[in-house]
Amino acid sequence: MSNRVLTTLAALTALAASPVLAADVTLKVAHTNAAGEVQDMGLQKMKELLEAKTDGAATLEIYAGGQLGDEQQTVESVMLGSLDMGMTSNAMLSNYVEDYKVFDLPFLFPSIPALGEKVDANWQMMETSANGAGFQLVAVFSSGIRHLMTAEPINSIEDLAGMKIRTMQNPVHVEAFRAYGANPTPMSYSELYGALQSGVVDGAEGASTGYDGMKFYEVAPAFALVGWLNMTAPVTMQKAAFDALPEDIRTALMEAGAEAAQWQRQYVVDQEAPLVESFKAHGVTVTEPDTAPFIAASQPLYEQALTTDGQKALFTALTAN
Repeated sequence: MSNRVLTTLAALTALAASPVLAADVTLKVAHTNAAGEVQDMGLQKMKELLEAKTDGAATLEIYAGGQLGDEQQTVESVMLGSLDMGMTSNAMLSNYVEDYKVFDLPFLFPSIPALGEKVDANWQMMETSANGAGFQLVAVFSSGIRHLMTAEPINSIEDLAGMKIRTMQNPVHVEAFRAYGANPTPMSYSELYGALQSGVVDGAEGASTGYDGMKFYEVAPAFALVGWLNMTAPVTMQKAAFDALPEDIRTALMEAGAEAAQWQRQYVVDQEAPLVESFKAHGVTVTEPDTAPFIAASQPLYEQALTTDGQKALFTALTAN
């Protein structure tokens, strides 16, 4: 056998024995928010951090605006492993990770920083809940504080009586707005602009960032600062797919997720006041209804929604002083 053949065989043997290069790791991540919205900015930050921590060996490929499907399709694609990573509203994910229904409860956290502190302090419990449903929790972003956008101004809870208000496809949200006297109308986020424009719904609950990013002020020119929900946007992978990644990539991804989440939650806080002020330039009527009646109407939901030991344990941990 010639030296050339021996050299070639030795090179092929070494190549076969060497580990798969981490440079091949490109994780596709999808979400339904507009590019440039606060949730998307969190993923952009995570991508930047992941690339820095791996010297460019791993990256994220981000698909914004529902390019790969709506939220339900996103979650189920992650579950099936046909999508590497998804970021959805907690309201959608909690249909699959039942313990997370705790985060769907109204008026649970007084601020985004308070929510972030509780999430970080109870990460292991939340991760265990996700693992039990076949997911790996990578990060918990903020989708902001949820308010009300409507065709006509809302000055009190009484103004909601009989109004068709779009909610997420989540039973706790539906029951909350029923308790507030509205006619809750669950529908996909992608359908909302058209539904507001055509009068299929009279209004919707949503964050200031979404109201701005999707230009909902064009079809719902009244914005009521109710702050009924401090909403999260969890970032998840299929647990088996996460476990199959090289160890160094798993470590870098989790570190990037944690750091991006802290950055993103503060970014949301920084955006809130200027955004609300900017709405007035678009001719939006901004009101501040008394929230006490909303809070009182929300109380029965706590007992109704927390039905499992896991939900009750997570609720206790998140609300402990």
